[in-house]
Amino acid sequence: MNISSPDRSRRSAPGPVDLGKAIAAIAVAVNGLCDDALARRKAEAPDNPILRRAGAFARSQIIKAQNTGTNGTGGAIVPPDILNEMIAIRDPRGAIRGSANVVRMRSDTKSVPRRTAGLTANFVAEASAIPETSFVGDNVGLTAKKLGTLTRMSTEVAEDAAEDIEELGGLFTTEVGYAFLSKEDDCGFNGDGTAAFGGIRGISTLFADGNHNAGRYVATGRSTFDVITATDMANLVAALPAVALPGARFFVSQFGFAMTLWRLASSGSGISWRYVNGVLMPIFMGFPIQITPVLPQSNSGISGKMIMAFGDMSLAATLGDRRQATVKFSGDRYLELDQIAVRGTERIDLVIHDLGDNTAAGPVVGLIAG
Repeated sequence: MNISSPDRSRRSAPGPVDLGKAIAAIAVAVNGLCDDALARRKAEAPDNPILRRAGAFARSQIIKAQNTGTNGTGGAIVPPDILNEMIAIRDPRGAIRGSANVVRMRSDTKSVPRRTAGLTANFVAEASAIPETSFVGDNVGLTAKKLGTLTRMSTEVAEDAAEDIEELGGLFTTEVGYAFLSKEDDCGFNGDGTAAFGGIRGISTLFADGNHNAGRYVATGRSTFDVITATDMANLVAALPAVALPGARFFVSQFGFAMTLWRLASSGSGISWRYVNGVLMPIFMGFPIQITPVLPQSNSGISGKMIMAFGDMSLAATLGDRRQATVKFSGDRYLELDQIAVRGTERIDLVIHDLGDNTAAGPVVGLIAG
């Protein structure tokens, strides 16, 4: 890519900036940006479940003022011509939202019916009674929990970036979204049921609780990614029930992808690539690979832990959306500091409800380092 210096000679000097209008413009740009982008991308890839929820975000508490004096806290985005060229390097997020069963919640709680057992057919003789069987089900309960992130920027940032107000709004919207998706992934895989994870228990935690042993394949004697064998991978796939195979994919960190899947594939036909619901994904053994950095990213301390999952997440996890991500700006909270607050919130719940038990595996199984 050739990046040339912008021609500033043709640009007229900006006039006075109405800060109130600038803040309002940012809010409009932020709240409309995702919808516009989503509409365009849906037209290009209508079946992409991740794009269907581009406003699905995950949070942490971030309280740090953005200002023009320091590049790391806002100064880098002040010159309008530089803002358009801003470089953002982010690991992929959205593994849970892009693969789980996502349902809309119309109140703060929702019950999702779940089939646990079906009817049984029997041969019967003429004029004999047909044995009665029952369809068995239960409910997956969802309770909305609020996720939030908060940051600030100085009014100078808004003033000096006024010519690129949509880009500025898009920058903050993207950061809020990235934070939300990161939290959702962390909860889905590593949640331990504490308040830090909103009471959510993740796949790794559940596979370690002693109640889902049928879905655990332990690579005995192989405690690092670089010694996992093709037989281990075959045994992992073999542990998955047939019902989950059509929609199955691997879930692994980029380190595990390279040290295990890429290494094993290099001795054969290698890793292939194809579009899955509009997203280009690597393929191993005919199944897509979902890279998720919240799973182990090194060989250190992973013995006895889940280092990879395989299966159909839509059958094992349900994510409830009570309210999708909302980003708001306020010039009042930090009035005495002449700063603008940027707040992002969403209300969701996530339940991992089907990982099997100690007798039968569920629709997602886990590879445990031995």
